[in-house]
Amino acid sequence: MKNKNGLVAFALVGLAAGAAAWYLLGTDDGKKQLSRANDGIKDLTRSLKDVSKREAKRARKLANQASEELHALKNKATEGLGSLKDKASDEFDALKYKAKEAGKEALNNTNGAAHKLADHVDDAVDAAKSKVDKV
Repeated sequence: MKNKNGLVAFALVGLAAGAAAWYLLGTDDGKKQLSRANDGIKDLTRSLKDVSKREAKRARKLANQASEELHALKNKATEGLGSLKDKASDEFDALKYKAKEAGKEALNNTNGAAHKLADHVDDAVDAAKSKVDKV
């Protein structure tokens, strides 16, 4: 039963295709319709080509614009990093100078303390000598 229905459907489709072909190719009215259809297809093809060219040009423009913006962002980031590097270097130099000055001050304080200690030792030695001389 299924094969019979499929065969009938196939035959009806074939008959419809044949009738359409005869109408389009065998009659003057069909030939005019076919010619109009061809003209419409040509117009549609031309229109699609124009749209695709326009959109391709637009896509190229957008891609170039995106590329330029990316390049600008990269340059900004590079400049920002350079600026940060310079600032860090300056701060490092300032800290190094402060450390050097603190070291000098500590050395001066240590020298001063050593001189005071030496003076006390000299005073103690002199006092000890004086007591030894009295004995």
